[in-house]
Amino acid sequence: MPIVAGLLLAAAGVVAPPAVKTAAPLRLQGVTVAVRSRDVLHVTLRAPAPPGPPASGMNAQRLTLGAAQIPLPEAVDVTIGGGESRADFDVRLADVPEDVLTVDPNRAPVAWEGVGPGGTAVLAMAGTLDFGDPGEVEVPIKDVYRAYVTFTDFTINPGLSAVNVHGLLGLYNPFGFEVAATKIELKVTAGTHTVIAMQRPGFKLRPRQRSDVLLDQDVPFADAAGGMAAFLKGEPAMVEGELVLRTPHGDRVIPLQLRAQR
Repeated sequence: MPIVAGLLLAAAGVVAPPAVKTAAPLRLQGVTVAVRSRDVLHVTLRAPAPPGPPASGMNAQRLTLGAAQIPLPEAVDVTIGGGESRADFDVRLADVPEDVLTVDPNRAPVAWEGVGPGGTAVLAMAGTLDFGDPGEVEVPIKDVYRAYVTFTDFTINPGLSAVNVHGLLGLYNPFGFEVAATKIELKVTAGTHTVIAMQRPGFKLRPRQRSDVLLDQDVPFADAAGGMAAFLKGEPAMVEGELVLRTPHGDRVIPLQLRAQR
């Protein structure tokens, strides 16, 4: 889920004073993201150890993703040892600026600086990462779905000539700005059979709210019979699809794949 990983890492707001001097950046080797809650992420950046000990007195930090500047806690949590440098911090997703939508998640410039007195950058890490590459960015996909995407109240009720398929897709937008979805496509399967395939037109994801997409549709019995039989025998219903988001540089597709909850 490259888009889902790129959006969750971005933030901005208060711009720190510019550095008087910038330390030569260490090559950013990878990022690990943990979902503390649906509104807060914990991020770890990894780079090689610096050639010598960094200057003491780091009392602030700053992070940019593309052109977006990310407000971070002033306390700096940096570990250097075993040939590696690590910077750990939390990101409040409500602070994310809309500018983050301009970042290409497959080629995202990331730069972090540990700042000393006078705004001098005494330790820096930088690199261009692909948020879709788990070797570069580790994102706990199950935790992401648990926090931001649900498909609940799923039922299949047979009638005389049609099958009623019901479910509720919930999408939580943790950011402080509205996101426009141009469309969503979903397919629900049970076993090897398709229960229903559907498409919905565009809608808005309100800031810091859950938006619900209702699936309540009658499907011809012949089309849904195999999936209904598999579901009633205990096969899990799986949801696959795509959520398409509008950005300043065109539409970006977020793949969806999760299990329906009865």
